[in-house]
Amino acid sequence: MKRWEEEGWQEDDLNKLELSFLRDILKCREAKAVDGAIAYASYLNKVGVNSDNYPIYLKLLAIRNHWVVDALVGTTDPDTFFGNIQANYYIIRDCFQAFAAVRRGGIYEKSLLVYLGMLRRTYHNPLEGYRIYPVTISDVNHLGKHLNEEKDQMFDLNKNILSILDKIASLLDPGNTESIDDELLKVATQANNIRGKFLDMTKSLSEAIPDLMLQTDEFSTQEVPPSKS
Repeated sequence: MKRWEEEGWQEDDLNKLELSFLRDILKCREAKAVDGAIAYASYLNKVGVNSDNYPIYLKLLAIRNHWVVDALVGTTDPDTFFGNIQANYYIIRDCFQAFAAVRRGGIYEKSLLVYLGMLRRTYHNPLEGYRIYPVTISDVNHLGKHLNEEKDQMFDLNKNILSILDKIASLLDPGNTESIDDELLKVATQANNIRGKFLDMTKSLSEAIPDLMLQTDEFSTQEVPPSKS
């Protein structure tokens, strides 16, 4: 018998203790914790994301620390980071929840591009994408709020968001109306509205998205650097 078992510790107790330390590390509230999170992210980068472990990769992508995200993504193109993962309701829901969880500008650009790459593949066929995850008007608004109005439509982030909005808006095609319900038509109309307001130089996103959603933030304001940044 192991000594910790003799002292009354159970395997489940140790697992909970280990998990509590890992959770503290991933909060990245101090430099040493950031060091640990970077090391963990680097390890996961070597393991590689797959259908059995992707939730932990989503968790790390949502950490507001670009050093951790850089270690996780490594040299992989953010657009293809989840390229070998089959889209499902939960992963797409998490992508949209990540957009909603912060104000515009509150997501590190590399994390945002990873999410957008997954969404772009999912909604390449809009009807199939909707069957996987029925996107809502709120989802579309939270996606659209991350458009950077200081950049043009060819800016990589803007180009990806506009492409997804265009796919969702394409559901307004008369040839599709028999296959979808009124709610999705409203979603498609809103996607088209946001896209149109952004592309029209005389318009503003505030004419399509509620002002409250357009409040800004900067992801780096809450960052704690590693001890050797």
